[in-house]
Amino acid sequence: MVNETALRARARNPRGSGARLRDEILDGAGLILDETGSADAVTLRAIARRVAIAAPSIYAHFPDRDAILTALVEDGFRDLRNAIHSATSGVDDPVQRLRDTCRAYLEFSARRPQRYRLMFGTRHHGPESGGYDTDAGAEAFHVLVGAIRDCATAESPVSTDPFFGAITVWIALHGYATLRPARPGFPWPDDQRLIDHLLTALSCPADAP
Repeated sequence: MVNETALRARARNPRGSGARLRDEILDGAGLILDETGSADAVTLRAIARRVAIAAPSIYAHFPDRDAILTALVEDGFRDLRNAIHSATSGVDDPVQRLRDTCRAYLEFSARRPQRYRLMFGTRHHGPESGGYDTDAGAEAFHVLVGAIRDCATAESPVSTDPFFGAITVWIALHGYATLRPARPGFPWPDDQRLIDHLLTALSCPADAP
C-alpha cells in the first residue's frame, strides 16, 4: 500500500512538470533494480512506494510495467554510448580509439551489472527495429561498427568487414562481461590484455597460420 504520509508530504508538481515525474518514476525503478538485482522486483506498486505516489499516477506516463523496463533499457544503452564517447573523446589514433571503446564497454558492464543484465536479457523490451530491441541499442552498436570502420579507413584494419567485425567484438566482450561475474574464481586476464588479444586476432587473415 502506498505510504499515505509520504503522499501528503510530497509537494504537488506544478503544471507542466510531467516530464519530471516521469524521470522520478524511472529513477525509482532503476534504484529498485540496482538494489534487488531482479527485474521482477520492478513492479508498479514497488515504484509507487519508492516515489511516494499513487500507483495509478504512473499510467499517465507509462502504459504498463514493460514500458518502464523498456525505458530503463533505452536509458542504459544511452548511458553506455555516452560512456564510450567520453572514453574516446580526443583520441585520434583509430586503433587506440577502438581499444578505449572496448574498455568502456567492459567498465560499464562491471559498474552497472543489474542494468547491463536487463539490457541484454533474453526477453524483448520493445518492437524490433532492424533486429534491435530499441533504437538506443542500435545506436550503441553502430558506435562499435564506426570505430572498426575508422580503423579500415586509416589503413589499420582490425576487420575488413566493419559490421561483421563489430559482431565478433560484441560477442567476445559480452561473453567476458557475462562470465566474469558468474565465475569470479576463474583466472581471468585483465581487460586490456583480453582486448589487445581480441583485436590482434581480428586483424589476422582467415588463412593465416
